[in-house]
Amino acid sequence: MTEALVTLIDHDQLFSAALEALLDGSPFRIAATAPTVAAGVASLKHPPSPDIVIVAAALLDGGALPCLRAHTGARLVVLGSSSGGEPLAQALRGGADAYLDKGMSRESLIRALHLVALGEAVYPLSAAELLTTAAPSPPPAPTPPTADGGGMLSRRELQILQCLLAGQSNKAIARRLCITESTVKMHFKNVMRKIQAQNRTQAAVWAIQNGLSPDPP
Repeated sequence: MTEALVTLIDHDQLFSAALEALLDGSPFRIAATAPTVAAGVASLKHPPSPDIVIVAAALLDGGALPCLRAHTGARLVVLGSSSGGEPLAQALRGGADAYLDKGMSRESLIRALHLVALGEAVYPLSAAELLTTAAPSPPPAPTPPTADGGGMLSRRELQILQCLLAGQSNKAIARRLCITESTVKMHFKNVMRKIQAQNRTQAAVWAIQNGLSPDPP
């Protein structure tokens, strides 16, 4: 892949320097750093525009991720501890594209960033448990949920969401439903518009909250 520019928002200068060294020689280059979310938002107003914004979990609050999302179209990555806890929940609620462990190896980090750059959501397994725990009980009647905009989801769109909950890639979903990968992407685009989701993570949260369950392999 071509070089991807990264903006790093972290108050820990030593870790920022270590991360920059860790990414040296990879396609990901830290082009800007900021100690606070406010400073990070200010840096986004000046070129070059980043492809990925990485923000330390310690800097999260209820409005950090929505604020960043409002100022950039870059992929948002939260970097925290393996235990996750409340920062992981905030990353899910805020629609971050990934939640990565600060202690992961260089190879794992670069692989995860590759997936993020390709449009995939990257979360630890504990995120699925968190979603399930937070989800309300499904309604007694298995009626298709409707989106906020009033658009009823089609049977195929519901199947797409169930496959998403099962962690399947676009290619796997295409094989599962015997359709082309481009058709899967088209359905995803329609689903995102109907449920007003900005990424696959938000779509998964919406699906869980509306009583959908993963499609078994």
